[in-house]
Amino acid sequence: MTADHYLRKAADLHLDGVYLCDARHLDSLEYGYVSALRERAGTLGLYLELGTTGTNPGHLQDMVRTAHVLGCSVVRTSVERPRPTSAEAVSELLAACAGELQQVLPVCERYGVALAIENSPQTTTAELLSLIETVDSRLVGVCFDTANPLCVMEDPVAAASALARLALTVHLKDYQLVARLDGFALIGCPLGRGVVDLRAILDILAAHAPHPNLNIETFLGKQTIPALVDDYVTHFPQASARVLARTLRLVRDRGLPSPPRLPSERGASEDEVLAEEDGCVLASVRWASQALHRPSPDVSDLP
Repeated sequence: MTADHYLRKAADLHLDGVYLCDARHLDSLEYGYVSALRERAGTLGLYLELGTTGTNPGHLQDMVRTAHVLGCSVVRTSVERPRPTSAEAVSELLAACAGELQQVLPVCERYGVALAIENSPQTTTAELLSLIETVDSRLVGVCFDTANPLCVMEDPVAAASALARLALTVHLKDYQLVARLDGFALIGCPLGRGVVDLRAILDILAAHAPHPNLNIETFLGKQTIPALVDDYVTHFPQASARVLARTLRLVRDRGLPSPPRLPSERGASEDEVLAEEDGCVLASVRWASQALHRPSPDVSDLP
């Protein structure tokens, strides 16, 4: 799917904008291409958001400049490094990331573009708060992903309560759960069909967040969380028994009785995979429209 196709798809679904989650989704970072993409989005009445990963200063500076040309006020990024196994090493990692982010701030100031650090599967809520506190800038906040707290064995609603005041943009995502002998697995699903209390999170965001864009994120995949394996748990030295117990109770009480077979596991064709992905997107758009009290788009005749 080209960027232009992506924009037209969003417009056909009567969405407000699109999130380009990585620079690889742009054909070029040249000014002419990027400004033309901004003009195309404007013609369709869409906002644009730009994302990337990591804290490399040079790369982030390029993304901030590109975001400025695109008309984006936020660049999403995340801490994408292997988690150390000790609390001291985690603190050193966060300090290094904070130092790199601070090098990007002059460019952010120049172009009026903020950095939104995602609560990624590598970062706990407390760690993300510590990182942002260390950087200490009005131009650094949070990209809150509604389902990612489950990746670090946290309650999504509790994470939303802690991070909402810093949220500059949001990824609306849901997961189903299924128990495994070594812990549990996260299964991507349409919004509203998983275990994340999205309505409670939307209420928290409405009360405390500075009007971030709500970007629908769908994921037809599976991620294993070996929460009962010693080697895995040592990567979260500050996680309490209460946090782990709460997550395992959620798996017990709301987990699926058996793992669903993903399209790739069923040997589905490319057309079948794309159709299932499209269905996941449409179901999520309908759920979000209802939850936000917006007219649900009539998508029955869309190509």
